Amino acid sequence: MGDPSGSAASFGGGWMFEENLRPFCESVAEFSGYGFDDSDWQAIKNALVGTDVEKPGGWYDYPLSGRTPLTLLVADDPGSSVVFVRLTGEPDDRTRAQIEAALHIFSLYRVR
Repeated sequence: MGDPSGSAASFGGGWMFEENLRPFCESVAEFSGYGFDDSDWQAIKNALVGTDVEKPGGWYDYPLSGRTPLTLLVADDPGSSVVFVRLTGEPDDRTRAQIEAALHIFSLYRVR
């Protein structure tokens, strides 16, 4: 597990409703050119259980090795219905804007 606080190339941090995590991951993968599938989701979903946003090193990092390589960091907020996310990497301006817009949408609305 990682800690996103020390990365100079960190961006897109915030929280979202837990049920929005998979569609957010799929969106970020699409924006970065990564082929996200069920095995990717299972790895993130299974690791999320052991994370805690309040604990040092309590984040899980998952590489998205697409056209634009990124690392997704996720952490649970135990006792709530939200999770925290952050990304690291060096996306172009368009990809960064798409990811930040997705994060904004997924933190405001429950996607069904």
